[in-house]
Amino acid sequence: MAAGVVTKLQTIVSREIDPDQFAVVTVGSIQAGHTENIISDRAEVRINVRTQNHEVRNRVLASIRRVVKGECEASGATKEPLIEETTKFPLSVNDPDVTKKVHKSFEAFFGDRFDPNTSCSTASEDYSILGSTQGKPCCFWFFGGTDETTWDDAEKKGRVVEDVPVNHSPFFAPVIQPTLGTGIDALCLAALTFLTNP
Repeated sequence: MAAGVVTKLQTIVSREIDPDQFAVVTVGSIQAGHTENIISDRAEVRINVRTQNHEVRNRVLASIRRVVKGECEASGATKEPLIEETTKFPLSVNDPDVTKKVHKSFEAFFGDRFDPNTSCSTASEDYSILGSTQGKPCCFWFFGGTDETTWDDAEKKGRVVEDVPVNHSPFFAPVIQPTLGTGIDALCLAALTFLTNP
């Protein structure tokens, strides 16, 4: 039953979401039973959903509920599935005015090390709770943590995706410097952008 749910969940994005929209449905954990010769009476499936607008998010969540309930009914489950949200983060949307000011400060300080052309991210961040839920303007940015030689080698080989571990990889290990220094500089610069007189 759980395997059927997982398989069907993987069709939501491909069959129900407009290709021009962004959505990810990830089954990150499935736990059922403790040994190979006893059929478990329960399964826990943990799902991560990422979207870039509320309409798509609501559609995906409704589809997940429909798929889980439908598979349980089709498999003859003796009770309704329990579906509960364990984590939920609002969309991270950068305020244009704040972003423009931070951009100016970063560009002046970091020079050619500053790249303002970061593409839309698929990250789900609790950061957005700080600004979005309080109705305050906010700006979220990224800075690299990969050793320059590792990055350059991977880029030359066209293997950045394969050879540079990202933050949810078990191999993710950012170099301490200049990562830490860049992060501190960025936070201080952003704060000073708004705490100093114009």
